[in-house]
Parts: sequence; structure tokens; C-alpha cells
Amino acid sequence: AAVGLLLLAAAAAAAPADKTRGFFPVSVWYAGGKARAPMLETVTPASREAWKKDIAQIKRLGFNTVRTWIEWTACEKAEGRYDFSALELLTDLAGEAGLRIIVQVYIDSAPDWVEARHPDSKFVSSNGVVVESQASPGFCFDHAGVQEKILDFFKAAARALKGKPAFYGWDLWSEPHIINWAEVYYVGDLKSVQFCYCPSTQARFRDWLRKKYGTVEALNKAWYRTLRTWDEVEPPRFGTILTFTDYIDWKEFISDKLAEDLALKAAAVKSVLPDSVVTSHSAGPGIFTRPDWSGTPDDRKMSDSVEFYGASIYPKHAWTIKPWSPFYRSSGLDFVRSMGIGNGGFYIGELQAGYGVFGMKMSYPVVGTDTRDWMWSTVAYGARAVNIYAYYPMSTGYEAGGYGLVELDGKVTERAEAGGRIARVITSHQDLFLKALPAKAEIAILYNPLSHMVGGQQAFTGEGQTVGVNNLSESLQGVHRAFFERNIPVDFLHVRDLDTPRAAGYKLLIAPYPVMMSQPHVAALVEYVRGGGTLVTEARCGWVDEKGASSPVVPGGGLAEVFGCRETELTPLAKTGVVTVGAADEAFPLLEPGDTLDSLFFEEAFEVFGQASRVVAAFADGRPAVVAAPFGKGRAVIAGSFFGSAYHHFKNPNNGKFFAGLAEWLKIEPAVKVTAEAADALVEGRLLRGDGYVLLFGFNRGEKAVAATFAVAMDGPGRVTAKDLETGEAVAAAAAAGRTAVGKTLQPNEAWVVHLRSAGDQHERNK
Repeated sequence: AAVGLLLLAAAAAAAPADKTRGFFPVSVWYAGGKARAPMLETVTPASREAWKKDIAQIKRLGFNTVRTWIEWTACEKAEGRYDFSALELLTDLAGEAGLRIIVQVYIDSAPDWVEARHPDSKFVSSNGVVVESQASPGFCFDHAGVQEKILDFFKAAARALKGKPAFYGWDLWSEPHIINWAEVYYVGDLKSVQFCYCPSTQARFRDWLRKKYGTVEALNKAWYRTLRTWDEVEPPRFGTILTFTDYIDWKEFISDKLAEDLALKAAAVKSVLPDSVVTSHSAGPGIFTRPDWSGTPDDRKMSDSVEFYGASIYPKHAWTIKPWSPFYRSSGLDFVRSMGIGNGGFYIGELQAGYGVFGMKMSYPVVGTDTRDWMWSTVAYGARAVNIYAYYPMSTGYEAGGYGLVELDGKVTERAEAGGRIARVITSHQDLFLKALPAKAEIAILYNPLSHMVGGQQAFTGEGQTVGVNNLSESLQGVHRAFFERNIPVDFLHVRDLDTPRAAGYKLLIAPYPVMMSQPHVAALVEYVRGGGTLVTEARCGWVDEKGASSPVVPGGGLAEVFGCRETELTPLAKTGVVTVGAADEAFPLLEPGDTLDSLFFEEAFEVFGQASRVVAAFADGRPAVVAAPFGKGRAVIAGSFFGSAYHHFKNPNNGKFFAGLAEWLKIEPAVKVTAEAADALVEGRLLRGDGYVLLFGFNRGEKAVAATFAVAMDGPGRVTAKDLETGEAVAAAAAAGRTAVGKTLQPNEAWVVHLRSAGDQHERNK
């Protein structure tokens, strides 16, 4: 861990203040010819003219960047003999056309000589099965010899690009995992096995444990073992009634290791090209994931390893039963944005270009309206690059024919034209986008990945929920939805940032599904309220700590004193229960006496002992269900069930009002006040705010046309003018209750981008 921290500190010190280098990439994935990523075509005498034609078409469409790739198997077929001819040719062609290049590096497959040189570097599962590489998944990065060769490969690629002005930056790791592109079912049930248990990873894990515990004696106390030396320490292979902390340590190590591995790759390319932009992206927003056999990255940790981290976004992936809902997509984008908030933005590493394919699984078609919506949505949430996957459809494999922006024969599609037009607008106004940030949130939703670990490694621990598949994710999504529906900005706050000034700056902190939380993080919640913040938590807050130990009193870690109540009993629910609001309460202005909310999973009843604590709502039998109390300079509320997850699944409007009313109580206003003629319309307003100007994004998330008005607060006095950023046409702007309002009838799924500027807009004066 110490090595990783040093690398991160060095990278931060070396990075320029403007991480974007004044450029907003809007790219398509293309590596020359029609080979699907990560494969590469061999350069032939005909390649230059054929690829030049494709590059010209990409340029004509309006894109400013080509996202190409290199792959270890193809580019180092013999040890130490590098072939970057495709990369060099494509970079030169892009430069001739006035385009930039971002290079995706793939090392998740490996040339066969690696096995011959390092036979002890194969991945090993927790049940002892050695994984034979079939190009993928390659070999373990923890093996010193393999790691050296991989980092040498990164450096060699950087040297190949040195002196090429078209080159802009890197994506160093696509969708990071321990095992990638290989469903190794033959090793056993992938719900139970873990990776990697090779000697090299076990040695690295022991080093990690030494830094955490210091002595074997301290480790024995934490793990309930009688180990004599560090050499006897191994990662856990299964759960027992006696052990728990070992599994938590193992999973924490895996996420630390992935972030450190990414930092090593960044350091390798920076040693050759220190001014290049370094990025990476997850397979999807981390809000939707949970600890997995293949190794799950922590988006917050990964963001510290590069200048921009991000995610793949596939709203119509083959695996989706139906396209992503606006609520799902919004929570994912807000999560990615929030985990990288310290970087000033995030990258969309892959944005779906065409319909999804996985064998015989097919998605709904992707059309130009989708492309417009998806591209503008990512930009509205603060993306600093949009990389569309891919230019050509997949030419081979189980995704053959899918995910292409154009047809496999090169025919240009309507969605390609739509995407290119947006790319052209972004390029023409990139200064506006790069110098603006999303509206500041005054509400944070706490992301505490430790809550995934309740019950440890036992397979049955995920079976206790009556609905859904991921309690933490679905709770987070439900809370987020309540604010999304009202256009109130929210951030997600990783628990590792609880003791930072950023956390103290939020008026409201909501902790959904807080059943397992480390003692220092619980203490930070107490101090947040004591210092003047408002905390709202769900059931069993701080029940189990990072060592797997149950708190003597629930809520745990001193939170009982904050709420002025303690748990008395739990009642499991086979379906939803009923919580009824008692008297009117200032904290919940959108709820009235007699309103009912859905409870879910179980009901936690409270004994109230705080003199200033008050019961806001009760379960059907009259037991206290929601308790509010002052504490220190702040206020706190605890709900004895999971209102967020219930709202996600069952959409009881009162569950949404429970959360949304908190904003009204604390005088937190929407960044954009949206008024729609149709009562059932779902219209979203997002802002990017710059110095003296605002970029307003209006989205009709419904299937019917709707007339909508968007009211925005402008910085500073003076006349405000507005124009449609895509057409350049003036937009009528009117003063409305201290805000500036613009309006339009939006067609189904339409996106509208408006540039509003005050008389003192520096950008306009400099044009």
C-alpha cells in the first residue's frame, strides 16, 4: 500500500493544473481495419490507404479523436521485440487529418512466451485450480517477472509515440479486474471461488497484512488464528463461524491492489511521456457492482491513480432486459462523477454505439435519438471525454455484428451522423465545457462498500432479501431517485472521505443500508452531526464493525446517543410493511399525519430515551419506526427499515417524499426549477456552471412531447442572453422569481442545450 501511495503522490505532483490540457476528446474506437478490440490487423502495403479512408470518414462525421488500442499478444509476439507499426501508422494518419489519438492498452491477454519464461505466473483459484491461459486471461501481474515485462511494454509503447503531436493520452486499463475476458467455469462455482491464490499474490497479501497489523500476534488476534510466522499466512478460501476479518481483509486488499496496479502503469508511461493524460475506466458505475470472484475495483480508489477515471456506459447492452431507465442511468453517472470529483471530471471510456449482441441475446436497436441523449447526458454530468465504442461493429466472437456506429461494410448510419454533430458542437465550444462544473450539491448519499460484507464469505448471506439482488445498490438508487425526480443535485460520498472538509460542507448526509460500518467511519458520522450537519440513516446503523463484531447497542459506535434511541427488536418481513406518519414534523414537510410508507426486509423498533428525541412515524403495531433528534449543533433522523430500497422497488410516492422533503426542510433548492405542462412528465434539468455563464441541459425522459420551462439562477447582476448551443439561434429568456427562465416543447427523449450568459461573460468577450 505504501508503494501505491508514493506513486499516487508523485503522479499528483507531476500533473498539470489543467488535467484536460485544454482539450475535450470526443472519439470513436478504431484501430485500423475491422478487427474487434483488443485484436489488431497486421499492417500491409494496403493499410495506409484503407485506414486513411476510414480516418477521413471519422473526421467528416465530426469527431475530434480516434480511440485506438494496442494489445500485448499482438505487439510483443517475441520477448523484447515490439511491433507498434499499427499504432504508429494510425497516429500518423490521425495527425495528417487533424485528429488526436488516445491509446487503450490491453494486457489482459498475453503472448505465449510468458508462460514458457514464467511457468509459475499462472492464475490460481481459491480451490487450487491453475488457470491455463488461452490468450486471456493471461498471467498474474503480481509475479515480479510478469510485472516487469508488462511495465516494459507500457514504456515501449510510450517510446513509440514520443514526438508524435497527434498523441493525446492513455486509457491504461479497460474495465479492471484480476481475471478478465475469461469465464473460467471449469475451476468451480464462480459464486464461491476467488482469485488469485498464486504464490506471488499470496506474498503480496502478506506484505499488505504486515503494514496493517505489524506483527503475527496482532494478526492472530484479528483473525482468530494461532499462526507462528508470516510464511504460514494465506488468504481465506471459505467462510467459517469462527473467522470473518480475514475475508474482509482479503477483499480490501484486492481493491487496494487494483488501484496500486493502475498507479504502476501510470508511472510507467509517465516516465517516458510525462505530459500525457492518463485515464482508466470500470466496466460500469461502481454503484451497480458488488465484490466479485474476478476482482472488483473501487472507483474512488482507482480515481486517485490516474488523472481521470470513468466507466463504460451501455444503456442497451445485450444483457439488459430493457434499456436503462433514466433513474438508473442518472444514479450511475452521478456515482462516477462523485467518485472522481477530486479530478474535476471523469471519462466515459466506452459509450455504446450500436445494438447489443451476446450470442443469441440481442438488445433493442440504437438510434440517433439514443446517441444524442446518451452523449449529452454524460456531458451534462461533467464528463471530460466521450469515447464511443466502436466505429465498426464487432467483426468476430460472441458479440459479432454488435456495438458498431457504422455498418460493417462502412455504410454510415443515422446514429453516426447524430453523434458526429454533437462531437462537432463540443469541439467548437470546448472551452465552455472544460471551464464549467456541475452544480454544487448540498446533499450527499454515503457510499459504504463494507455493507456488502455482512455475513462474510457465507454464500447464504445474499439470500436474506425478499426482493432485488444487491441491497446496498438498490438502497442507494432509491434515495437518489427521490432527488432526481425533483432536479435536486446530490453527490455520492465514499466513506473514506468522511473526515474531509468536503464531507463537512454538505448540509445533509444520508446513509442508506448502513448495517456494517467501520468504527472510525461511525465516529466521523457522530462528529459530522456534532459539528452542525444533518444526518439521516436507515435501519441497524453501525450494527457490525469492520472486524465483524456486533455493537452492544444498535445504533452502534455512539450513534444511539446521537438519535436518543436504541433498537429493541427486529421483525422480518416477507413483503413490504407499513409505516404511518404521526404528527406533522418540520423535518418532513411533504408528509402529512396518516401518510404511509413502505418498509422492507425487516422492521427495527426503537426505545426512545433522549429527552429531545421525537417519534415521527410508527409501525402498524404502534412501535416507534422513525426517530428524529437534535445533537450538538446538528440534527439526526433514523428510520427503522430500508425506505430507499423500498422506493426503488415499489415506488410508493411517500417514500420518495420522506427523502425529498428533507431538502425543503433544510432550504436546499433545485439547481434547475423545471415546470412541465403535463403532470406525469419526467423532465430533467442539469447545469454546468462557468464564470459568468451556464450551460443548461434539458432532457425529456418520457415518451410524449412536453412543453417545459427551466428556471436557472445566474451568478451576478446584469442582462442575461441565451442561445441554443447546437443551432446558434437565440432563445427567449425571461426573469422569473430571481431566476432566468427559458422554455421549449421537447419531443420524446429530446435533449436541449442552452448557453445562458450574463453581460460580463469572459468567454463571450474573448471571442
